[in-house]
Amino acid sequence: MLFLGPQPVVNSCNVCESHLPCQSSYNVWQARNEHAQCRVYFLIYKGTVEEQIYLTNIKREKNAFEFLIKEKASMVIPEYADGRNDDHPDLLRDSFDKNDEKSKNDLTRKAGGSSLEEVITPRIIVDMREFRSDLPSMLHKKGIEIDPATIEVGDYILTPEVCVERKSISDLIGSLSSGRLYNQAQAMTRYYKKPILLIEFDHNKPFHLQGRLFLSSDPSSSSKEVSAKLQLLTLHFPYLRIIWSPSPFATAEVFYMLKKGKPEPSVAEAQAVNKDTNPDFASENFNPLVKDFIAKLPGVTTKNINSILRNVKDIPHLLTFSFEEINQLLENSKNAKLLYEALHSVMKEPNQSENLVGKRTKFGKKALRRK
Repeated sequence: MLFLGPQPVVNSCNVCESHLPCQSSYNVWQARNEHAQCRVYFLIYKGTVEEQIYLTNIKREKNAFEFLIKEKASMVIPEYADGRNDDHPDLLRDSFDKNDEKSKNDLTRKAGGSSLEEVITPRIIVDMREFRSDLPSMLHKKGIEIDPATIEVGDYILTPEVCVERKSISDLIGSLSSGRLYNQAQAMTRYYKKPILLIEFDHNKPFHLQGRLFLSSDPSSSSKEVSAKLQLLTLHFPYLRIIWSPSPFATAEVFYMLKKGKPEPSVAEAQAVNKDTNPDFASENFNPLVKDFIAKLPGVTTKNINSILRNVKDIPHLLTFSFEEINQLLENSKNAKLLYEALHSVMKEPNQSENLVGKRTKFGKKALRRK
């Protein structure tokens, strides 16, 4: 209820509809104007649905206030926190970690204690779509500055070398089934030296890949199937690291530890990274498709693949290498033998002119044998 100009003196008010917010507005007006006594009359037919709805709303509001009073009476809060300030308890920030108080004082003070050095606040670049989760608020509460940005590769950029892709359990199952996680891992490994896959559980659910979560008619959602696909993912991307987190609170602690002593990321550089351009690989003229093909050859590992890419022009050029030259590239005779045999093995085609003659088995059926 809004009055413009001087406040009118109202003795009584008749309301034709049982509207509870309207009654609340009168209560607020009465509290602000104690000198004026106002009575409100509701015109309702007795024993009707309208009366029952009005009484139900009043009872619901009364129960809500009683619940708040009981919760506040049994709530464990500090003495100075009376709830009258504007600070939300879930968004209060820690200026620094209590465990690192001594190290902070040592880092901010020079020899002799005569001068202080500036403390750099850690920063993390967060994708705009991640603000629907609880993790950005947990990081803010931990004392980490959040730089919101729209990035195509990864969800969290901790350092110029560390990129994190966060997946909940439901997102993990869907991404593994659709193949989207493979493309995301491929992009992270190409652009960042330390890609990380974060698998974050709900703190209200058990910390394991089994139980009622996987009771589904889809066979791809079983715990064994998810574990098998994760194993294949790590085999394809050996540089990819996996972090298992039981809750967003634990994730914030892990991010805080990974940020210690590391350089801060740049928003401009993170936004410049996309799936079409790759400055690191473009400078070395590495074709990502050829690199993926060579990485799957026998004898090629993460330690010797860069040596092959730097010294070999293309696949036909690699076929001209002798065993000694391949051994010199790989610096391992066992791996060199595997790669050389894989490149120079001759596949024999089956002779189509051979006749197949039927041979009867003990079960009375004919089995095929070559004559």
